[in-house]
Amino acid sequence: MHRRRRSVFLRTDSCPMIETAHVRENPRICREHHRLTLHVTGFPAADPGQFVHICPPAICPNGAETSTVGVDRPFLRRAFSIAGLRRSGEGAELDLIYRVVGKATRWMQSLRPGDAVSLLGPLGNRFPVPPEKSLACLIAGGVGLPPMLWLAEALHRAGKRIIAFCGARRADLLPLTLDPTHPADPAALHARPSAEEFRRVGAEVVIATDDGSAGYSGHVGAALRAFTQANPFDPADTVFYTCGPEPMMAFVASLAGELGVECHVCMERAMACGTGLCQSCVVPVRDRTDPEGWRYRLCCTDGPVFDASNVLWEDPQQAAAKCDQPTPSA
Repeated sequence: MHRRRRSVFLRTDSCPMIETAHVRENPRICREHHRLTLHVTGFPAADPGQFVHICPPAICPNGAETSTVGVDRPFLRRAFSIAGLRRSGEGAELDLIYRVVGKATRWMQSLRPGDAVSLLGPLGNRFPVPPEKSLACLIAGGVGLPPMLWLAEALHRAGKRIIAFCGARRADLLPLTLDPTHPADPAALHARPSAEEFRRVGAEVVIATDDGSAGYSGHVGAALRAFTQANPFDPADTVFYTCGPEPMMAFVASLAGELGVECHVCMERAMACGTGLCQSCVVPVRDRTDPEGWRYRLCCTDGPVFDASNVLWEDPQQAAAKCDQPTPSA
């Protein structure tokens, strides 16, 4: 295990703002996931890969007053990737996809149209879009899906061919609208327009579920491997993007290294501040300028997007073994 070191620094090249946003809608989109759409009158320029921090707006620092359902004491802001962003003359709408797992997400589940939310953002860095790459493979596990939805929109505007690999434990845990007229391929040999959220931006999809209830029977990293083995492609013309459980991302990063494909990972950490102040969301990365060959970077400011080849993953064989076990959907 890497010991914690103080070789981390703050970044000041972003301009996040604290705004009061209001709920437009908050529907459940699968058995355990909801899509929260927020409207805000002012929101700085943002790009796929960035995230926001949210919390109830009515909690006083001493916890003495609140008008928020289900909240009786302050809690730290929660970080959520931006799943979609639309701008108009009236401001901006942001989509956040979440799974109900604790106090903060139970509060989010209780939100109704018109309710207020304190929003800090945009935070973090962005997915790079290499102009020389024509094929983009998006690999998402569980609630690693949200940043890929917005990324797919940007890649579509950039004229890229997009294949999205989406995995979950079971079909009813996929926060996607699956099209029965384009059934998913159980062998992961073909990508199809089988999910409405990706089809609208011209993306093809490979579905994987641990129990085989939809698409490929197994983890999404194995589906990616099966697809690349069955379909010739040019590694120099391809880029991988991945987000989800860390063993899955390590597996994808290892596969990308074997294939010679550029790969970018969107890391997940508990982020108490989102601005680099608490320095708790560290990620060990390679650094040739450091005497020990590595250093900590902050997920909230240096990330959440990292070059997969620079992240210090655990042993790839251990990562593959963990990927073969059922993975959580959050």
